[in-house]
Amino acid sequence: MLRNWLDELRATGYRGLVVLHSVSPVYAGGLLARIFSDVYGDVLCLAPREAREGLRSECSRLESPGAIDRLLGTENSSVVLVVPQLLRPNLLAAAAETVRGGGVVALAVPPLGEWQPGGRDSIGAYRRYLVNRLGAARALFWADYDAGILYRQALPRERASPPPGPEGYRPRSPVHRRLLEAAATLDQARALDEIVLHLRRRGRSVFVTGDRGRGKSGLLGLVAAYLAASHMVGFVPVTAPSPGSVQGFFRVLDMALERLGVRHWAIERGGFVAGVAGPWFHFRYHTPDRVEPGAFTIIDEAAAVGPMRLRRLASRSPRLLAATTIHGYEGSGRVLAKMIEAILPEPRLVVGLEHPVRYPPGDPLEEWLYETFMLRAEAPRPPSWPPESLDAVELDRLRLADDYATLAQVYGILVQAHYRNEPDDLALILDAPHHRLYALLADGTPVAVVDASLESGDTAYEARIMPDLLAQASPRAMEARGMRVVRIAVHPELQRRGLGSKLLSYVEEQARSMGLDWLGAVFGQPDVLGFWRRNGFHVVYVSPLPSKATGEHNIAVAKPLTSLGYEVVYTAARDMLRKLLLAGHSLYRGLTAEAYAAVLEGSPELAQQPLAVLTEEQKHRLRLVLEGRLDVEAVLDVLWLLLVNHILSSGGLRILEEKDRWIAAARVLQGKTMSDIAAGLRVPIQEARERLRHLLERLSKDHAAG
Repeated sequence: MLRNWLDELRATGYRGLVVLHSVSPVYAGGLLARIFSDVYGDVLCLAPREAREGLRSECSRLESPGAIDRLLGTENSSVVLVVPQLLRPNLLAAAAETVRGGGVVALAVPPLGEWQPGGRDSIGAYRRYLVNRLGAARALFWADYDAGILYRQALPRERASPPPGPEGYRPRSPVHRRLLEAAATLDQARALDEIVLHLRRRGRSVFVTGDRGRGKSGLLGLVAAYLAASHMVGFVPVTAPSPGSVQGFFRVLDMALERLGVRHWAIERGGFVAGVAGPWFHFRYHTPDRVEPGAFTIIDEAAAVGPMRLRRLASRSPRLLAATTIHGYEGSGRVLAKMIEAILPEPRLVVGLEHPVRYPPGDPLEEWLYETFMLRAEAPRPPSWPPESLDAVELDRLRLADDYATLAQVYGILVQAHYRNEPDDLALILDAPHHRLYALLADGTPVAVVDASLESGDTAYEARIMPDLLAQASPRAMEARGMRVVRIAVHPELQRRGLGSKLLSYVEEQARSMGLDWLGAVFGQPDVLGFWRRNGFHVVYVSPLPSKATGEHNIAVAKPLTSLGYEVVYTAARDMLRKLLLAGHSLYRGLTAEAYAAVLEGSPELAQQPLAVLTEEQKHRLRLVLEGRLDVEAVLDVLWLLLVNHILSSGGLRILEEKDRWIAAARVLQGKTMSDIAAGLRVPIQEARERLRHLLERLSKDHAAG
């Protein structure tokens, strides 16, 4: 029966999904591998260590699920996932992306009644959701091997039409014909032609967008081959979130250089290709935190690199090629794509790829994956405003698993709050036992959503974030219980109306009713600090090192709800304020002046004892500066002590105009040079010096009065 289904699937040219239940997923996986080997000739198996021995003789290639990053960009006719327990959506989505048209991806899983794809501690909502979604698949074979039950089979009625190829395309640029013919689709060939023309006209940046599997990395590889063959580059840094993210790029670069007859060789490190070099060129992978811009810089999956690091690279790179996923595994969404586009320097070319390169358009497996894991999630159409009713509620996740339309609305809003949304996020939100989901409904339509996590000292380590951060300063942090807001999002068209604060207030009420001690959040964007402060939260942690992936410093905020919460939160917040001041020259020097000033803002509740008094020698130098006989730079130590004492005694940096705070933070507390400050804040050096002098005069008056 399965063989007949596979034959019919291959005839359509589309891809399909097989789900086979058995008390022994390993045996079921081996059976599937044998059948697929007969039909396709090759099969890739992904299985945990304990299951691999029983599959070794059945699979053409046997890998750990953790190897999927290395396999991205490869092509397979069939893939078998042996999943005795947790089924990560990321793994399924990524494995499916490697399957070519007419191929199949299969799941070997426990019997339906015992199957818990969310893991042992799940609430069952993810399982219910997956079972519901299997009923919507258009290319599916779903059965129980042991019981001999066929739950469902389906095949697309139509035959696939392949996307148009590059044959016959007439370029406007001097791109090599062999390079054009190496393009996977006409889409890719046309984009290659546009990019070469743009670069020949001295364009500074190129931004390639598209859903996953559209050949973005391959297009970057073709462009890189053109640059190398044309002697336009020497050393070219290549960066992406991980080495696995650039394997497709290097694979196409290698193939294209081979076609062009350009001598080259690959450089391998730890099982990954880390570079491709030739007599006069060298393309080399660097992690995002270590990459240094070259004459050309190539960035794949730019959304995951993060706006902050991307902005730094863009400002220092003469020319830049970047690509990012709009929807799909490791997708970024349209909001961040527009942000990246604005960061890249002019003259800028934006090209989009629409056609998949490994399978035909309209593929039912892609359709099922995108719909099931909501990889194209967008916020719903907002209701007319103002609404007749506006209600905050906790959502029942088990009921949500049966209501696809509402779940899509909720998730479509929630993904707006994060740079990088993955299929795993949906499973976590639906199924994690410590998570809670809240929404603000306008006439029944979600307009704001909060995903929150219950955390305490007893929470599993991997899910215990806030308690560990609070415990760095507060000895009683592990006694406290709290709720961390993982994400909070408001419909993009309804922001700045107080909806986020209204929903957060409801979440706080729920936390108080549970007897929790604190409410907290962790994020990487300092520009949202104002929202949290307006709602009574305090900065309790700023990571000393930026994230390797995004370049952002994580910021944690918390609000006390009980007497224990007050002790824990205020102890941590006061300690953090002191740490920010004393380590501004070292740990936090990498923060922008704006971000550093923002985390220092504080509140009166954080007021504490100043550090020390001025010595007689310092007072003497201060008088000389105030009399105009010395420059302000001669008393930076005095200015530092006056400013630090002022911040500690008042609980934060809240005096002066915004620009004054930035300059004071950067020059006095972080020790940045005046030229760096002038460039970063876009103010003349003389103006910055005058503002520093006014600050000194004000603080010295306050000191004299005190």
